[in-house]
Amino acid sequence: MIDLKSSTGKIAFKNLLKTECISQINKRISNAKAAIAQAQDNANSNDKSTAGDKYEISRAMGQIDSNMNTKQLFEAEQELAFLEKIDVSQISDAIKIGSVFEMSEILFFVAIGLGPLKIEDKKVMVVSSKSPFYENIKTMQAGQVFEFMDKMDEIKMVF
Repeated sequence: MIDLKSSTGKIAFKNLLKTECISQINKRISNAKAAIAQAQDNANSNDKSTAGDKYEISRAMGQIDSNMNTKQLFEAEQELAFLEKIDVSQISDAIKIGSVFEMSEILFFVAIGLGPLKIEDKKVMVVSSKSPFYENIKTMQAGQVFEFMDKMDEIKMVF
């Protein structure tokens, strides 16, 4: 169990978080590549011997799926590139990209919008650095109070 009271524990925790986020994005990339390959296989296996309209509809649906999966692949690759650039080797006093902070008994990690993860038996909400939530809290420090979900909340810890 990582000790979030020590500097080395905080950095180790941030490294675990980043590694898990990268793993999640790599899964998205693999899934998108598999879906693209499947769509291509389906398109190649359709032959013109079926009724013309049915064939054309099938091809069009396959193209739509392929386009959607290609877009998802592109977005996941961009997120991966962004994640890999995040420096988690430093402890920050203020919330910024790569920071972990605590409020409402929940830990947050500023990176990409992945949602909840479980790291070392701790629930961590991975939030996008492009989100309005992050825009409202960036540069805040431990002890500062702001409105969150219609109530006043305090940032308890930032690292």
